[in-house]
Amino acid sequence: MIGYGNPMRGDDGVGGHVAQTLDRHFHDDPGVRVIGSHQLTPEMAEDVAASEFVLFLDAAAGPAPGTIEIANLEPQPEGASFSHHLSPAMLLSAALELYGSAPRAQLLTIIGASFELGEALSPGIAQQMPALFNQAVAIIESSRGLTVRDTVSRAAQAPRT
Repeated sequence: MIGYGNPMRGDDGVGGHVAQTLDRHFHDDPGVRVIGSHQLTPEMAEDVAASEFVLFLDAAAGPAPGTIEIANLEPQPEGASFSHHLSPAMLLSAALELYGSAPRAQLLTIIGASFELGEALSPGIAQQMPALFNQAVAIIESSRGLTVRDTVSRAAQAPRT
């Protein structure tokens, strides 16, 4: 799981916030690695290539703040330099080109309300954090072939964060 976004731009930092919570939740689980980062970097391609599944978590701009969306991802070279902006699809392409492997991947986004300077999430996005966390856990667990019942059982047994 890779949560990314600028923590100094309001809701843009939601990926990192959720990554911290997911890291605590999956702390003792050797099958899940959580990475929180300011942005996606080419150096992540090796970790991506070594994974069976990657969930990317980010904020996006849009007309309905708080809306959670999920999309399947495929490697897709986008012709941009790796030094400025790297999308999840470009990172998958880099993993494939450099290491010969690109895992199944999904992008989980929440539509942000405020991307202004500041570390705090907007109130509406802060309220949606539990739903975003639960959606991420469900996706991670289902990627490992666990049933919804197993996922609910694991979540009930996990310490509260």
